[in-house]
Amino acid sequence: VLAQASLARSQSSVLAAMTRRSARATRSLAGLALVGLAAKRWGGPAYAVKGSWEGAPSTLKGEDSDSILKGLEPTVNLPPITFKREGLALSVQDGRLVADYATKFGDDKTLELRVNDEEDWQAGLRTDDASLRVRGHGRSLDNLFWEASQSGSVDGVGDVSLEFNSDKDYNLTVSQQQLGAVLGAELGGKVRATRDGWTGRLEAERQLPGGAALRYSVENPVGVYNLEQSTHVGQLSVPVADGQANLRVSHQDSAQNYEGSYTRGVQGGTADVRVSYKNDAVGYNVSYARDLSDVLSQLASTVHVGTDDQGVYGKVTAKRDVADLNAEYEATARMPLGGDAGPELAHALKLSNSLGYAQLLHGSDQSPRLRVGYEFNA
Repeated sequence: VLAQASLARSQSSVLAAMTRRSARATRSLAGLALVGLAAKRWGGPAYAVKGSWEGAPSTLKGEDSDSILKGLEPTVNLPPITFKREGLALSVQDGRLVADYATKFGDDKTLELRVNDEEDWQAGLRTDDASLRVRGHGRSLDNLFWEASQSGSVDGVGDVSLEFNSDKDYNLTVSQQQLGAVLGAELGGKVRATRDGWTGRLEAERQLPGGAALRYSVENPVGVYNLEQSTHVGQLSVPVADGQANLRVSHQDSAQNYEGSYTRGVQGGTADVRVSYKNDAVGYNVSYARDLSDVLSQLASTVHVGTDDQGVYGKVTAKRDVADLNAEYEATARMPLGGDAGPELAHALKLSNSLGYAQLLHGSDQSPRLRVGYEFNA
């Protein structure tokens, strides 16, 4: 009720201010009418019209409402206008005239060309497994840039991809997801070579009894071949008591990190327990999240509560249709553990329909704020 009353007062104040400045409003509406008439004449794609304002609710009581009207002035995002025929396309994009031409020859070859009114141009030739793209400006070849790529599969080697350009940069990647099996573990790998050196990644995965899985990977940074500086990751996943337990151990930059988690369904929701040890610090997060729509049939609502190494937190959301409006409410809270900081509270109520919205926001670290706006496709 308070939100609806606030919305009514907001609309009354805004309408009053717009009445005092009828000339400005008339110009805005006339502009919208012309754009709408043009869209009807062209029959092109839809464009978005929007405007918004945010400020203290007390601003609506003041005589000076320039900021409100300024924010609510319509902003129109026009779509590109395109005409196509037999491979040739003319379009207006971001205020620029662009010409595109595309044609196919042979079984799988495509030639593409793009030029705009600033003499920027792009040309490309592509097939199913290769491509060449060139771009430049005008007739000068000083700023010419090209890039090419080719990919394929080689028996006994794997998938091969090569990318290179006029700056002499290149990427050569060879990957094989099935290198073989060692002690029941499936092996896969990938190697990538660049101008700065090469990097490789080796993966191993083994399925264990009871639905458990064990994974391991090692990868070196580009151009660094010291095994101690490589990233090692080991992970064990085990189904436990109708839930899933995971243990992850990683070694990177001479640092050892540990992460453990356990998730399972509890009373229609999800319980999640996480513990970690990173950078010589212990972290944890215990939470429970549940959709309350089955309990509160008239509301689409959720609840999320938990505690971590920073404090206790919670979040509640609710949505419901009220007459011709959509009502949304959200509240968040956090209580820090230790220190002098007090609790952090915030909530927001939003009423909206297909044309506009009004939202009231308030928190422990900010004064009440009102956000009013509209957005629709014309």
